[in-house]
Amino acid sequence: MDYSEDDSADELIDTFCVGCDLPFAVNDLGLCNTCFAKLERDLIRSRDWAYSVTAFGVAPDQLEALRERVIRDYGAAYELIDSPKKPKNKRSKSRASQRKREIAAQAIRDYSTDDVLQVAHDFIRAQNEEWVNFSRVAQCLYETFYHLKPKRLGQPDKKYKSLLKFLADYPTRFEVKCDEASVYWIRQR
Repeated sequence: MDYSEDDSADELIDTFCVGCDLPFAVNDLGLCNTCFAKLERDLIRSRDWAYSVTAFGVAPDQLEALRERVIRDYGAAYELIDSPKKPKNKRSKSRASQRKREIAAQAIRDYSTDDVLQVAHDFIRAQNEEWVNFSRVAQCLYETFYHLKPKRLGQPDKKYKSLLKFLADYPTRFEVKCDEASVYWIRQR
C-alpha cells in the first residue's frame, strides 16, 4: 500500500468552520474563505479598521468610501457577527441607575440660595458632630436639589465653581477647614 500524499479534491477535511459549521479548510481564525470574507465586510461596516485585513492597505481618507462600497454591494446588515444593537429599554436595570432615578424624582426642582443654605445647615446640625465631612454635605445637597449648579447660587455677580467655595463664602453661617489628608470639613457657626 502506498500512503503518499495526495492532493485530490475528494479528500476529507477534518476541520469545521466556526462561522458556518461546515467542513472546510480554515484559516488561523477558524473560518473558511466565505466566512472570512463576511467577517471582513462586517468589520468594515462597523468601522473596525484596525482589525480588517482589507482596510489595512487603504489610505485613511478612503476608508469611508470603502465602507460605503461594501454597504452598496452587500447591504448594511451584518453577515457573520452580531450587529451592535442599542438596548430596547434605554433605562438600565442596575441598582445604581434605579437609585439615581428615584433621587431625581424626589429632588426639588425649584430652589433658591436660601433653600440650599438652609438644607446644608439642617444636615450639619442633624449629624450631632462638631465637624462634618464636606463630601457628605455635598452629597446631601446634590440629592436634594435637582441638577444643582453652584454657579447659579449666591450673589448674581459671583459664579461659584464648587459647593465648597459657595458655602465657604458664608463665614457667618459655616466654617470650613482642610486637614493634612486634604479632606474638607465643615461646621456651623
